[in-house]
Amino acid sequence: MNPIGWVQGLEGTVLIVVICALMFIEEAGVPVPFAPGDLVLAIGGIAIAGGRVNPVVFVLAVVASILAGATTGREIFALLGWQRLMRVAEPLRARKPLEHVSRLLQRGGWRAVFTARLIPGLRVHTTQVAGVSRMPRLTFLGGLVPATAVYVGAFVGLGAAFGRSILGLIHEAEHQVLIAILLLFAAIGLIVLTRASVQRTLASLQAAGWSGPLRFQLDSIGVVLILTCLGMNFAGHAIAVGVRLPLILDTTGTVLAGLIAGPWVGGSVGLVSNLVSPSTADPLAAAYGIVALAVGFAAGLSRYLAWQRRASGWISLWLVCVTISSVVSTPFAMVFGSGHGGPGLTDWVYAALIGLHFPTAIAAFAGQAAVNFPDKLITVLAALLIAHGWPVRPTAAPPAQLDLGEAFSFVVRSPGWLRKLAAATACFLFIWLLVPYMLLAGYLIQIARSVRSGTHQLPAWDHRWFKIKDGFKVLLILLIWTVPGALLSIPGAIVGAAVGEGSKEALGGTVYAVTGVLAGIGSVWGLLVLLVAAPILSEYIDRGFWAALNVAAIIRRLRVNVALSVVVGALIVMLSTIGVVGLAALVVGVLLTVPYATFVGGYLIGRYARLTEQPLRAPARREATPRPAPPAPEAS
Repeated sequence: MNPIGWVQGLEGTVLIVVICALMFIEEAGVPVPFAPGDLVLAIGGIAIAGGRVNPVVFVLAVVASILAGATTGREIFALLGWQRLMRVAEPLRARKPLEHVSRLLQRGGWRAVFTARLIPGLRVHTTQVAGVSRMPRLTFLGGLVPATAVYVGAFVGLGAAFGRSILGLIHEAEHQVLIAILLLFAAIGLIVLTRASVQRTLASLQAAGWSGPLRFQLDSIGVVLILTCLGMNFAGHAIAVGVRLPLILDTTGTVLAGLIAGPWVGGSVGLVSNLVSPSTADPLAAAYGIVALAVGFAAGLSRYLAWQRRASGWISLWLVCVTISSVVSTPFAMVFGSGHGGPGLTDWVYAALIGLHFPTAIAAFAGQAAVNFPDKLITVLAALLIAHGWPVRPTAAPPAQLDLGEAFSFVVRSPGWLRKLAAATACFLFIWLLVPYMLLAGYLIQIARSVRSGTHQLPAWDHRWFKIKDGFKVLLILLIWTVPGALLSIPGAIVGAAVGEGSKEALGGTVYAVTGVLAGIGSVWGLLVLLVAAPILSEYIDRGFWAALNVAAIIRRLRVNVALSVVVGALIVMLSTIGVVGLAALVVGVLLTVPYATFVGGYLIGRYARLTEQPLRAPARREATPRPAPPAPEAS
């Protein structure tokens, strides 16, 4: 017999008595899984809408039952006592979490009781913790009474307003919220159990020279390493797709870059290879680039721990890469692929678990993990073997120091930053008039000039005509750099329009394939321009318009510190992505993310220009030495 169906068939006084009894039992602390309180109250609302019960009598009786049941439950758990509960919690290692919850409840008083009672899944447990922690009765009642009024009014009102259709929605919502709460508690438990190990790992990283995720130094590395890592990622993925392997194999170069050059270089190579790939037209590439960035960053941290020198470290790196890949990719799989999407094994595992009625999040995670276990085993093994044989050549160039914390915080530490941010927002709102766009671009260059000169704060919005001219030149430079990509994309656009009209057969397969390749190259070219925007704009700041179009000068600046060039390029791409994501949220993007990302990008360009300026100018000073010396030094 279905208990919920039986309750729905009752009416009048009998229905009120049954609902009140169920609510009292549940509030007293006895689980009633077959008739949860939310559904029971919604049934009462349906009965009110159908005229089967008196609404005033029903609401008053239910409120009285909940208050009586919760008060009884508090007294029962108060008799149980804190010491008895701790004796049970100690073997389960739950003592500290319970003490923490008790302190929060005691500190928050009736407000904490009110809030917790309205959180699905915590309503009854709030009563239990209030009892064992001996919370004062009046304090408990102070939060219980208003929370009960809101709770009863909400679910009885939903039942009365939407009828039987609301029952399924409530049941599904309760199920999902319960799963989320269980996962949250599991995550908290995992953090508690691994906290000591994580603290030891952080101490080891700091002892090995790691200064944190936002402040780091980048040693100069060879261009060959970056090209090799990118090529390995492309080749591995091409093999997996061509042979139809149930794997991905696109992070071997990412892990290798992290092992040799450190966290930020590894993460940047992962992000860039995900974007600059044969499937660049895929709009999901940027999203899954975050997964590659996280894997590369983790591999770079293992360099400080010397995991590559021992077998246990190899296994640890493999498991860390599997965990990170699976956890970070699961939300993207759920958003973009409804939980599945990827090699065939991913879809098979996901479908099997969904068929067994597992929650979507768990099924999606299991599907991602099923592929990542063998995929990252091959990836990590290949990267470690290559890293052991990779020649390490010392470079004369000093390491570059970069502080991302300064880049993201200098905005709010600048005098009058709110007014300056508002001015940038106004420029963006009227960007379609072009002149505000040029003004904003000119202000970005002014930020870069200030940072390069050592002033780490936002400049004033003065000399606007000068900034407009600066912005015009910068936009023209970037336009000229993007012309080759646009020209390569034109044939593909024409052929695409023809195919749309049913003319693919007339064009021939070869023409269609060639134009597709050209369009892909054009797309990659546009992204490469964004990646090398820092050296291009640095040349403009140092030497003017024509220097920013000098290919040899751009390459020379890139090679001053290849690691710095790769990391700053990847950061600029990420800032552009942040701006676009904020723009999707309309007001949030216009008022916050786009101007803020612009300011941070200006800081990074200025810092890059400063770090790469001295090695470029040194030859000029050496050439100047043969010139006649001024009289003063000769006299001395």
